[in-house]
Amino acid sequence: MSTVIRSWQVPTRGAQLIRTRKYVAVICMERWGGNHFSRSGWSTFIPRKQVTTEWIGENLKKALYSSEDFGAHLPRPLPDEPFDSMKPESGARSNEFWLRIQQEFGFKDILTAMSKSALIFVGWPEDQGDQVEMRSSRGSGAHHSAWGTNENFGKVFHASINLSDLEFGEVAVQALDRCQPNYA
Repeated sequence: MSTVIRSWQVPTRGAQLIRTRKYVAVICMERWGGNHFSRSGWSTFIPRKQVTTEWIGENLKKALYSSEDFGAHLPRPLPDEPFDSMKPESGARSNEFWLRIQQEFGFKDILTAMSKSALIFVGWPEDQGDQVEMRSSRGSGAHHSAWGTNENFGKVFHASINLSDLEFGEVAVQALDRCQPNYA
């Protein structure tokens, strides 16, 4: 008898790459049955005019290497503790990050700093070896969602984490270019 391993049981490192007219950001995610802003992982941003493809590759790799999956081996539903103690710390780190972007780029508030962007979801499942998946999104306001599985053609990219920073960044830029951004 074979055991079925569900996708949420496979430890997966995660990150997000965001591009707006003013900045590019790399955000490290941690997983607890869902993705949350990492409390200790690598998240950073840079003015869009200064960004290079190599910068994207380097920082996306840093975010993935520092990402953690805490929920893969926990029972379902997730126990209240330690999940409940993680949420405030994750939220505070997220607010701090977005407040820095708001202040540096002169946005009127955090929600405006988060909106009008293209975003890719980046996942590195443990069972896929060195293969990282980059999924283009569609945006609306400050919210992004995946495409339906019947719409995924040409919007899901794979790259080895062992590529050079430049090559890894090139794949990420291809995925960004396939997003339906909400720049309007």
